[in-house]
Amino acid sequence: METAREDELLAMENIFGPEEFRRSETSSDGVMQVCPHLPRDFKLIKKGERNGEYDVQFLPPLIVDFELPQTYPSHSSPAFRLSCQWLHHNQLSKVCRHLDEIWQNTGGGVVLFSWFQFLSEDLLGFLSIHSPWEIPCMEEPELGASAQVTDTSDPRVTTTNNASDADILQRLLDHNQRMQQKVFEGRHLECGICFLAKSGSDCHRFKGCDHVFCKDCVANLFRIGIEEGGVQLQFRCPDTDCDSVATPSEVKELVGEELFSRYDRLLLQRTLDCMADVMYCPRPNCSSAVVLEPGETWAFCAPCAFAFCTDCRKGYHGVERCAKGTTANSDPDSDPSAENAPLPKTLEGMQALWEDYETGASSRRRLLQHRYGRGLFLKEMTDALSEGWIDTNTQECPKCSVKIHKIGGCNIMHCATCLSFFCWHCHVVLPRNNPHMHLQDGGCTLPD
Repeated sequence: METAREDELLAMENIFGPEEFRRSETSSDGVMQVCPHLPRDFKLIKKGERNGEYDVQFLPPLIVDFELPQTYPSHSSPAFRLSCQWLHHNQLSKVCRHLDEIWQNTGGGVVLFSWFQFLSEDLLGFLSIHSPWEIPCMEEPELGASAQVTDTSDPRVTTTNNASDADILQRLLDHNQRMQQKVFEGRHLECGICFLAKSGSDCHRFKGCDHVFCKDCVANLFRIGIEEGGVQLQFRCPDTDCDSVATPSEVKELVGEELFSRYDRLLLQRTLDCMADVMYCPRPNCSSAVVLEPGETWAFCAPCAFAFCTDCRKGYHGVERCAKGTTANSDPDSDPSAENAPLPKTLEGMQALWEDYETGASSRRRLLQHRYGRGLFLKEMTDALSEGWIDTNTQECPKCSVKIHKIGGCNIMHCATCLSFFCWHCHVVLPRNNPHMHLQDGGCTLPD
């Protein structure tokens, strides 16, 4: 009998993978995780709801923890415990009794493979589960006063939880999605853009349409769209006949955190620009977006607690006429007295705004020029960015204070204005006859 037990365990290990069958290394016990085979177009519905069917290809496994006693298989069946997320206690008890019957019908033979085959191929028919299947409640049904009470529970059943129908349905759908992704990653597919065969793990499947392209091609399309200013409110599936739209999570997964942050910022900015009831706070140190109330001529900026007139963009003045007589619809370029939106005060803000302008389409550029005033916008932006670049990328000559930009080479710098030598790292003026001695003698204490 010991030989029969060992042969059966070895055979099960060779037939099934470690996710389906695992045995103990020190004893004759183990675990089987059996996923039932579902018919084509199998659907789930939530109990009590007539609308809303869910297509599934996979259900979570039934888990059988077994132990083979010394008298198995001739005189006793395996000892086991059975658990499952989506069957209630009475159904699992019925399955336990049928597993006993399968062993009895073998006449003292090995039974693990037969159990596995029944659970994977015949379980749904045995329990009369057909599509569309209404998700049952894990709690036992209440019995009426005249109903006859019979104890059909089996002590070998392990109830995993008493979750609600909604929780059970969500778990089943989550498991189905994970298994579908696992199968997808194991396939080899042809990208519809580069026409190269790629593994599923290197491909992206659009959630809205299931069209598949390799991640490199889709990521490049998204990246070019963001970097070159072609950002629309949505990124569409590359298939020419498809209107499916990529979700923000899909865009973030493909382009990375840094580029997605820019995409998200531009997307928000352009969304606000398209909203007629949004204005920006006129305070230079705020510039927050403010939603206008219909029919009102004033607005309140919550971040800085400033109430202002939507016509002249000054502090709210009640029924008094605007001091400059301007309106929100006047053209700032044609009226030099018109108030424009304030430019960002930080270098980072100016760089982000200029990047938006440089990469934007012509309509986007006109909108920014109108908002900030064309002449002021172009002059202030170029001046600020030039000064910011100089401050970041240059150093002053320690002798004549001329700005010097280091392109490459060693750290011994030669000022073309005063002809002096100095060290780029420690900023020390060096002797003209042999300035490189500073590096050879260890005169520079800063690392290269």
